[in-house]
Amino acid sequence: MLFPRLFNLFGGVALAAAGTVACSGAKRQACDYASPQFDPVGLARTPGYDSVPSASTGFVALQEASGAVPCSWDSTGIWVIEDGGTGPNLFLVHLQTGRVKAQLQLNAGWTNVDWEDLAHWTDSTGQRWLGIAEIGDNNAVYPTRAIYALHEPTGIDTVSGAATSYTPVGTQTWTYVYADGPRDAESLFVDPVDGRLYVVSKRDVRNRVYALPAEPSTGLDTAKAVADLPLFMSTAADRRVLADGRAPLVIRSYGRLYYWEAQATETACAVLQRTPTELPYTDQEVQGEIIALLPDGSYVLLSEQVGTAAPKVQVYRALR
Repeated sequence: MLFPRLFNLFGGVALAAAGTVACSGAKRQACDYASPQFDPVGLARTPGYDSVPSASTGFVALQEASGAVPCSWDSTGIWVIEDGGTGPNLFLVHLQTGRVKAQLQLNAGWTNVDWEDLAHWTDSTGQRWLGIAEIGDNNAVYPTRAIYALHEPTGIDTVSGAATSYTPVGTQTWTYVYADGPRDAESLFVDPVDGRLYVVSKRDVRNRVYALPAEPSTGLDTAKAVADLPLFMSTAADRRVLADGRAPLVIRSYGRLYYWEAQATETACAVLQRTPTELPYTDQEVQGEIIALLPDGSYVLLSEQVGTAAPKVQVYRALR
């Protein structure tokens, strides 16, 4: 429409130990409110990235791509969701060709009112999860919003690309309210330190960052504001522990990509106290609502389709 909780599996043994602590919540760090002051249009450029993206050879046959994360067992694939009205589907898209390698029709009783982002994390047992953000609310009228989680699908057909009914394993659902009333949001990430889920609002003059518990309650959860940023119209976010041990945070809008360098021991609240830098965004998309970090620090962008402008996957390569 117009308007992921712990580290990834590439992080190594030392990071796995840290991830176990975070997931258990045994040493949760304090989360001081962040309200940084910076000019979002005058940020320094992030070094170490190719300024020209590599585009897929073909177009992506999805009209409303709204969230994506890398597939942990297929280095050529990203998981993608579409937003409201398109059904509870999960797609695996080839990075180089743009081909839809698999379409899973999720049989979990979930509806797609306004799915807006995907998150990814690995729990203390080594289980990889995907989180689907049912958080869109253009007019800020929904009393509750939800995040659906499932074990990352494996052992699926990636050749035919045919739609397949799929019953997710190990599901969880966060049903929540915002402490300060309904918000439209399109961005979700999971912190590698405290394991909590973080939602970034879209239409506030200063977009707000809200925290949810690492595990859902049996009833309603409350998303509490932990930061406000001088950003507007944020459409996606991601944070992950990279292969080299760093754990950057990225948030995007339609026209800019904001990047916070960080270590895997730093909470999101601490990271957000700092001024970000800006990632290269040379090939501006028609309506970009996706950013996903790859294990080497490269990042993936994908737009919705607008009119006859069919989207391609864009990959900006990390050079370090």
